[in-house]
Amino acid sequence: MTKQRMIGSALGSLAAIAVSIAIAPMLVGAQSADGTSGKEDVVARSGDTPLQRQAKLKRTWTVYREVGSTKIWAIEFAPTVITGSFATTTHLKGFVKREVQTLDFFSAFDANYLVKVVKEGRLDDIPQANPIINTEGLDPSNFRKAPFACRLVKTTANSAVYLSCHGKRRVILREGVFHQFGWEFRDVETVSETDLAALEEEEAVVEDTVFEEEIEVEASENRHLTDRVKERLELRGKDNARERLIKSENDSRVFLLDKERRRRHIESMEAARKHGINLRDITEISDDELDAIKEGDEI
Repeated sequence: MTKQRMIGSALGSLAAIAVSIAIAPMLVGAQSADGTSGKEDVVARSGDTPLQRQAKLKRTWTVYREVGSTKIWAIEFAPTVITGSFATTTHLKGFVKREVQTLDFFSAFDANYLVKVVKEGRLDDIPQANPIINTEGLDPSNFRKAPFACRLVKTTANSAVYLSCHGKRRVILREGVFHQFGWEFRDVETVSETDLAALEEEEAVVEDTVFEEEIEVEASENRHLTDRVKERLELRGKDNARERLIKSENDSRVFLLDKERRRRHIESMEAARKHGINLRDITEISDDELDAIKEGDEI
């Protein structure tokens, strides 16, 4: 059997394997999202409590398959100039799509994988780079691991709702468009005219809008709970990141609230000492407040 036929045979099974990957994640080595060395423990294990498993699965890495196609694509952050078997191109988005042509990709990093099926043409606007035929030289910090967080905003003076992402705003033209993407009006927050005007305006979101990146709209209720925790820490003079320690009323685990307002579980006393974290003064918060805070990498 030729090498090409072997690759084709392996790829033919990727779609079926995608289901098992999402349900039974693999355990392999990885680098933390912040670039530090060590393993990122994101794999759900049989001994996890339901809450532990849910928290870990929220950190799933996402790869994509379009309806009607067997090709699976990984989204990778890349330099502005792309070279390879395709023509050299320059782009500003900072990421490319690469077809996964080896099953080894799914055992190269310590991660849960979700193969997300999207409509045909969903990935057309993302520049294409060389396929992934082996895992040599792959940097786990370059691959997309979670959706980009966006907000739904409006002002008191206008009923128009905008999708706010990365310092830019896109007006949502019709209510039907709003519901098409599964967004809810209860998650729309009111901001000042000044804050809205500071956002660079881009094209409107309409029925056939295809996003070049996976997005996740933040729930306003969760954001308010997170803000409440942040304000409480500030009132207690917890300005130093190493002092922003929290735990819930019914959970013995201790977390550090980082500058990105993510909670990072402190695995052990040894880890705390290594990072210069003093565990003597911990702020207790409610279970709801803890659940509302996005989870970051374990310390």
